[in-house]
This record gives sequence, C-alpha cells and structure tokens, in this order.
Amino acid sequence: MSSPTRLLSALRLFLCDAAPVEPGGRIVVAFSGGADSTALLWGLAELARRGEIAPPVAAHLDHALDPGSAERARRAARLTAMLGVPLVAARREVAAGGGGESLEAAARRARYAFLEEVRQGAGARWVATAHHRDDQAETVLLRLLFGSGLAGLAAIRPRRGAVVRPLLALPKETLAAAVTAAGLAPIEDPTNADLRIPRNRVRRLVLPALAAGDPALPERLALLAARAGGARAALERRLGAAAGGDDLPSSFQAAALAALPDALAGLALSLLHARCGAAYPAGAGARKELGRQLAGGRAVGCDCGAGWRWETEGDEVVLRPRRDRPETPAGFAYTLRVPGELDIPEIGVRLAVRRGAVEPWMWTGGRSPAGGRRAGLALPVAAGDRLTVRSRRPGDRLRPLGGPGSRRLKDLLIDRRVPRESRDRLPLVCMDGADGAIAWVPGVAIDERFRVGSRGAEAWAEVWAEVWIAELTPTEASLPIPLPPTPPTP
Repeated sequence: MSSPTRLLSALRLFLCDAAPVEPGGRIVVAFSGGADSTALLWGLAELARRGEIAPPVAAHLDHALDPGSAERARRAARLTAMLGVPLVAARREVAAGGGGESLEAAARRARYAFLEEVRQGAGARWVATAHHRDDQAETVLLRLLFGSGLAGLAAIRPRRGAVVRPLLALPKETLAAAVTAAGLAPIEDPTNADLRIPRNRVRRLVLPALAAGDPALPERLALLAARAGGARAALERRLGAAAGGDDLPSSFQAAALAALPDALAGLALSLLHARCGAAYPAGAGARKELGRQLAGGRAVGCDCGAGWRWETEGDEVVLRPRRDRPETPAGFAYTLRVPGELDIPEIGVRLAVRRGAVEPWMWTGGRSPAGGRRAGLALPVAAGDRLTVRSRRPGDRLRPLGGPGSRRLKDLLIDRRVPRESRDRLPLVCMDGADGAIAWVPGVAIDERFRVGSRGAEAWAEVWAEVWIAELTPTEASLPIPLPPTPPTP
C-alpha cells in the first residue's frame, strides 16, 4: 500500500471510529507548514475533494520566537493556497509565564488557545494535530525519564476534548513519503534542531540510538502508550462510578480521597482537573501537601498550580480557580521553581527567587536606596530546582543564624515579638526534599544551614512590593525585620 493510500485510510478510520464528523462539519488543522502537518492537511483536503468531508480550515500561529518565523508564516500561506484550503493566521509574541513556565510551554499554551478560537470561529467540531507514532514514542521516553506513572505513560491521547490526533498510528516516514508524492515542499523549523529542548534531544539522539539496535522500538513504545491508556480508561470509569456515576467527577469526598493509594489518588485528582477545565494535572509536591492536609482532618486549602486550588466544601474536595484575595487567611503551600515567582493570595504576597550578585546596599542593614527592606540568604539551588513556600505548621523548627541550636519556630516568633495576628501570614521558604528544611522566615530568621558565606551570592528572593531578600552578612541577616500585621496593598 502506498504512503498516500495509507494516510487516507488512517484518516477515514479515525474519523469513522474516534472522531465522527457530521455532514458538512468542518475540521480545523493545526498547520505549521512542516512535513507532518502538511501531510495531515493534504489528506483531509483530499478527502474533501472526494466529497467525503467538508473542506478543512488551516490555522497557523506565528510565535515570533526567531527572526525567520514571519517568512515561515508566508510559506505556510502559500502551501494552503496550493491545496485550496482557507487559512486563519495570526502573529502573537510569546513570553514564559510565572511559576517557572518554560518558553516552550508558554508557546504551546498560546497555540492551543489560538486553535480553540479558530475552531469556535469556524464552527468546527474538531481541531486536528499531526502528532504521529514517532511523536508518541518520544513522549513515552520523556515520561519514563521524568518518572511518570500510568497517566504519563498513556502519553498523547488520540482524543482530548475537541483536540484529535488522527495520525498516531502512522510513522513519520509514511507522512514524509505522502508529502513527497503530493509534490509539496514542507517548511523546516530551525527550533526543532535546538538540543537544549528535552524533546529534541530524545528525538535526535536518544530514540535513534535505541532504535538502531531495535527498529521495532518506536512501534512497541506506542503500543505501551495504548495499553497504558486503556488501563487508565478502565480506572477512570471505576473512579467515576465511585464519585457518583460520572466518568469525570466534579468533586470527591475528602475521606474517600484520603483513603485511596497514592497512585489512584493522583489519577482521581487528574480526573477532577479534566472535569473542571484545568490545563494540567498537579505535580507530586502539591499532591503530597494535599495528602498531608487530608490526613490531618482539617479544612483543605492547597495550591495545585496553573492558577487552580483544592479546597473543601463540606465533606467534599473541589477544584477552583485561585482567588486573588480570600476573605480570611488560610493555610497554604505552594511550589516555586527557581528562578521564578508566585502570588500567595491568602496573605496578599508575591514572592520571587532569583540569582544575584552582591551589591553594596546588602552590607548596610539590607535597605535598598529606594527604601525597600531586603534580607539575604544562600540557597543551594540551580535553575529548575523547586522550593516550597508554605504557612507555619505545628512542630516547625529551625536554627537561627548564630544560634546555638535548633529552636521551635513558635518560641522564636514570641521572642522576636512578631504579633500573633501576623504569624500565620509568614511565607516560610523551604527546601524541597525529604526533610523540607525551613531556609528562611521573612522578618524573623534565616537557618544556619543557609548562611551567606564562602559560597558567595547564590540566590535572592523578594517578598511583596516593599520587602526584598538578597545577600547580607550573617550578623545582619539574623536581625529581625518586622513585618506588618496585615499585608500591604500591592
């Protein structure tokens, strides 16, 4: 069977079984102009020419990430014109978001938002992307490297919401051969050769090296993803039934969630995220904090990333968009990737951690020329490492700089005359890891383990608009910097 025939057969089968299209219904194609998306667009245009579906709509977003992106957009427009397909194109500059979001993740988020806009504007049922079997194999390897569980090993789903991937059963070489047979010249994106991007390293180095001794490896990795997806679907049905008979529950009973094994609890929470429209499931750190709060039998208040938060409503755990400023302070726990920043709406605080060199003002009491108060500490962190920022807990201890030994945080707060009403508003900066060591309590103390010394300037953090943290001498860093009893207006 020729490559074009294989491509058309795969599209027909997918549109018949996995993503039916109503007569006259349109499909939006995510079109970069590369070989994969060109194959997909050609295949759907060919089915439309034969009267099997309505003509597709191509959608191209120029992320403006490199000087050649505008020219690639013009070439993409010429390709769609050759195929007789209408094109919706836009140019939107992309910048990495907060919370440690990478530029690639920000571009992906912007791209899918644009595709949804085009889908709604065209009145289309589906957005089709050109992910293929080799993409699936790469994703499985990436998930293995990151230690993913069952949900991660399921990798790229054939259908998620309005997004469908009809080419997952086909290898990249079939798509390239179909494009060549059609006489089309796809566009090369230079960012695909950037080995700083993990997927590009897997694509260009890891997978070819593994497949050199086992050509069937990509196919078997894709099969693993399919089996993991089937197992996940079965578990989803069971969990949905346990939550009240809905495949995608909108809440879970707190007691039932607390009783689940870790693996099932993570899957249950990912179902909750899917139902509520959160873009990504929560990370392991956030799930661990939620488990701790559930085990304590108290009301839940836990950030889970991407602007979402778990909270209790009666005896149910629900997922809600994070509010700018809750009415009353509540316990909190957030994960911060270095370098990065986050908002803590419970206390009206923004905190950031960055690397920085020593400056003269850091040796004179920690006050900047602009009047903002600053304090410093040495955090042994590198780009991509994570910190936990949380409220105080019973039993918290640290060793203040210059102190003879470990002390209870409660006693330290009393000694430093921190007002009672301010104590639960302190954002404790903790190192990720088994012991979750407290590195810094703003306005109170830095732990001796994070003394600024021979290692030099390693990180500085800032807390809301007026208070900064940077490198101080050990003597000055141990001095209390009073915090206001209520958070200032940003």
